[in-house]
Amino acid sequence: MATIVSNALLINGLRNEFVDTYERTRIKQADSKLSLCMDLSVTANNRNHDYAYIEAAPHVKFWPRGETIPTSAMLSKTWNVPIYEWAMRVPWSKWDRKDDQTGSLVEMAKQAATSAALLPERMFFDLLTGGTSTLPATVTASDGANLFITTSRFGQSAGNELTPTGVSGAIDVLRDYYLAMNLFRDYQDGQGQPLHSGDVIDQGTVVVYPLEMSEVMEMAFLQKRTATGISAAGDITGTLIGAAATTNLTHDSGKDVTLWPSPRLTVADDWYIFLKGAKKSMFYVTREEVQEFSSLEGDNNGDHTRDTAEEYIQWEQRSGAGIGLPYDVIKMNT
Repeated sequence: MATIVSNALLINGLRNEFVDTYERTRIKQADSKLSLCMDLSVTANNRNHDYAYIEAAPHVKFWPRGETIPTSAMLSKTWNVPIYEWAMRVPWSKWDRKDDQTGSLVEMAKQAATSAALLPERMFFDLLTGGTSTLPATVTASDGANLFITTSRFGQSAGNELTPTGVSGAIDVLRDYYLAMNLFRDYQDGQGQPLHSGDVIDQGTVVVYPLEMSEVMEMAFLQKRTATGISAAGDITGTLIGAAATTNLTHDSGKDVTLWPSPRLTVADDWYIFLKGAKKSMFYVTREEVQEFSSLEGDNNGDHTRDTAEEYIQWEQRSGAGIGLPYDVIKMNT
């Protein structure tokens, strides 16, 4: 019989001042910044869903007199997103539950249900890194390519993955940030015209990075002055020939930059920039919310507990995740 209770919890007179050790842990909710980078409102009514969009409309062209009117067909894109089943059962002996001196067994076991709130965040980081720590398979974008590529995309040869200057100092991070922002502005809509409006760019960004970069990121985006170097010619540089403390452009210009350090990123120097105002390419699909089922001594809903003295609570959920057209995010791949 599976059990989650050790014999130590059954000792008479056991003190329970520390019974709440794991009650306030991160298991109960996703990071609040997730909704800035991922669409959490998509729902499903089947186990597989086909999504589609019509590509950018053509732009009017000069029509010389006497010639046939310029014509361009509308194109479309479709892709499929599967829905998966997610579940967890936590069993114990009913005798252990009755003898548990902390009286917290069932309450703590129910944290498995609250952990379902983390599924969207766990899927998000799988999508972001191309991983499968949560999702059973890697996911490609709606155009059939990986989320990040270094070949032509949105009319730019660099795609949406750049090689940054470095991460050793704030001045390097800021330069790379503006390099990415310029790339966002250069994106084309598939018809040779700008993809993002200035209003979309000006709504701000979310910078997602590993914990190892916390110091340099906060120096780059939060402090009012940035330590830089001055070259022999007087140019601002990352090489410290002469030290200087210059004003921080992103701070002084009032740009809206939200920092999101995450322990879920394991590559120490790779970071990501999301446009807050653009349509979110990554999305979480809900088919069925979390449902709870149990076999407890007082349930009278089956012979399992009566025959084995094993009780359990289990939770089931159905959901998935996908990637649309990723013009809202750029990766800095160091």
